[in-house]
Amino acid sequence: MRLGVRALRVFPLLLITQLVPTSVSGQSLETRFWAWFQQHDSALFAVKSGTEPVCDELSEQLHRISPDLTFELGPVQSGKREFVISADGVREAFPAVLALGAAAPALVHWTIIRFRPPRPDVTQIQLAAVHLDADSVEFLAEPDGDRTGLTISVPNYKPTPEHAYEQGVYLLLDGMLGEYTVETAVGFVETVAPVGRRPGHWRPLTQIQQVVKLRQPN
Repeated sequence: MRLGVRALRVFPLLLITQLVPTSVSGQSLETRFWAWFQQHDSALFAVKSGTEPVCDELSEQLHRISPDLTFELGPVQSGKREFVISADGVREAFPAVLALGAAAPALVHWTIIRFRPPRPDVTQIQLAAVHLDADSVEFLAEPDGDRTGLTISVPNYKPTPEHAYEQGVYLLLDGMLGEYTVETAVGFVETVAPVGRRPGHWRPLTQIQQVVKLRQPN
């Protein structure tokens, strides 16, 4: 079970600006966050549902650093859990993720991960009535400056007021490549229907890592 604060990402697991350098007390906001985290270590490690009050408190603590920060808690494995710090795909919040990760102390029960990592085994996304499967979604890649531009062909695609298909595409990309790579290596993303799409070397989205190489934060 993986827990996070936003339910937009749909996994077969349960999802639950700029940095301000110092707080009023003179401690950095990052230091204060980790002090709070250590004080609540046991409660966080024991979390089973994203509705538990400590999850709301954790979100509030993150938002003191940046309102765009979010998190995921991984399952307990060999006495440890993953704590994923995410900018929720907001590029402007990347420095906040990096700074918070760099300030993390050694934690016996936790593995700290900056940005949502790739989860290529998560190949299906459900958003309201829209269901996307990475095996049937195809992409066409082309250079876009120093990045890779992607045209994504989605079965049954049609524009919707809430841009449901486009959101689903980004969530699939996020799962295939990870948050950091999507924001730093992918250029334009255009979603189209299979009918009438331009010719080219179309591939299933499950092969995206063969074209867009994964990047890791420094």
